[in-house]
This record gives sequence, C-alpha cells and structure tokens, in this order.
Amino acid sequence: MKNILSILSIAILAASVVACSSGKKSEEADVATLENVKEKVEKEFKYPIPTSFEVTELLQDAGAAFVWNITNPIENVDKYETQRDKALNLGIYGADLSYACTYNSQEETMQMLKASKALIDGLEIPGVFDDEMVARVEKNLDNKDSLILIVTKSFYNTYSELNKSGQDKMSFLVVAGSWIEGIYITCQLAISSDYDPRMLNIVAEQKKSANKLAEFATQYADDPDIEAVRPLLQFMQIIYEGIDPATGITKGQLDDIFSNVESTRNEIIG
Repeated sequence: MKNILSILSIAILAASVVACSSGKKSEEADVATLENVKEKVEKEFKYPIPTSFEVTELLQDAGAAFVWNITNPIENVDKYETQRDKALNLGIYGADLSYACTYNSQEETMQMLKASKALIDGLEIPGVFDDEMVARVEKNLDNKDSLILIVTKSFYNTYSELNKSGQDKMSFLVVAGSWIEGIYITCQLAISSDYDPRMLNIVAEQKKSANKLAEFATQYADDPDIEAVRPLLQFMQIIYEGIDPATGITKGQLDDIFSNVESTRNEIIG
C-alpha cells in the first residue's frame, strides 16, 4: 500500500511545478531530475492520475480565464487544526498553487506557497518547504517552467516523507484533496464558460482517476478520517460509470459532479 501511494503521490504532483536551480546547480540538472521522476512514475505505476498542474495546463490551453476567487482563501489556513484537515487542505492549496503557477500569477503563487508551507509545518514534515526553497520560488516567479520544477520536487519530497514515516493515510488525503480541488476549479470554469466542450472533456477525462481514488479509499475501511472524502469518491465512481471519455459528458452530468464536489469541498475548507 505504501509503495502504491508513494507512486500515486508522485503522479499527482510530478508536474505541478518546475525549477531552475539556485546557486551553482544547473538548470539542466533540475530538468534531468524532473525527467527521472516522470520516468519512475511511468515505469512503476501504470495509471497515474493527472497532476494538478496537468489539469490546469489543460484549462489554460482551452482558453479558460484565470479566476482567483474560486480558490481556497489564504486566511482559512489558520483554522485547520486536525491532521486530517491539514492534509486535505494541503492538497487543496497545492492544486491552487498549480493553478496560480500555470497562469503566472505571482502574488497568488506566493500566497498559496505560504499556505502550503504552514500546513506542511503543521504536519511536521521536515526539510521540505524551507527558506531556501521559498527563496528559489521568489527568484523564479517570471519563469513558469522553473516554478513547476521547484514545486514539483518539493511536493514529491513531502509525499515521500509522509510515506517513509508511516503516514500513508495522510499522503492519500493530500492526493484526494488535490484532485477534488482540480475538479472543482474545472467545473467552475466550465459552467462560467457556458459549458465549453473543451472543459467538459477535461472533466470527462478524470474517469480513470476517480476509479483509482475510490479503490484506494476502500483500503481504509471504517477509518473516520477517510470518511471525509469516501462518499464523494464513491459517488464519482458511480457517475463515471455512465461517462465515456471518448464522447464526453452532458451538461446535466457536469452539474451533478459539480454539486457533489462543491459540497464535499466546502466541508473540507470550512
């Protein structure tokens, strides 16, 4: 289970953010590192779910505008006290961070980075979002590719540390939170675009991810922490049974998905 979650974690974030190096470390070395991560994902996990960055890249390619007020407000971060809430909202802020980076929104990128760091510190994950990493982000705010690599590597280290310390459940919750936020943002933009077919297709393509997450959730039977997301994941698995990604989804199906995702997401962020 730990190995599966470790690889799933890489898959979720292995494209979420990128980086030129600080100091004397070369840009080529960072690029090579990211390629190695992707190679490991493809080799060890047959069906990695799309990363938050990949989803927000699809939104940008589809011509979706950047709408900041649909993300989790930065001021919410101080009210997450339980380990479950910190893990779920770390995933949500991680997806928001990907969204901000994808659209080169510098102020919002720093806000989401600050929120993510606060939750990582709260989960007591050492040596991940340290001062050096923050400085590198600030230095590379004008370079989206560099930001993607920096943050990707930092989040990979986060998941790695959680799994190594036996906190695979927390790792799963971060992954689930990130996916939920990605779906939420996509649905919001699809509705505001009057159901642009390109955005409907992005939601339709999440079928495999929905099935994988629902299957992973069954590994934690009767766990009260997983109950925060299990009903939604089960619903998503059921609704996607009637969806063929090759033909897309209907307006009604997207509305059903959004209604359920929004409800669970609102409970998570408080």
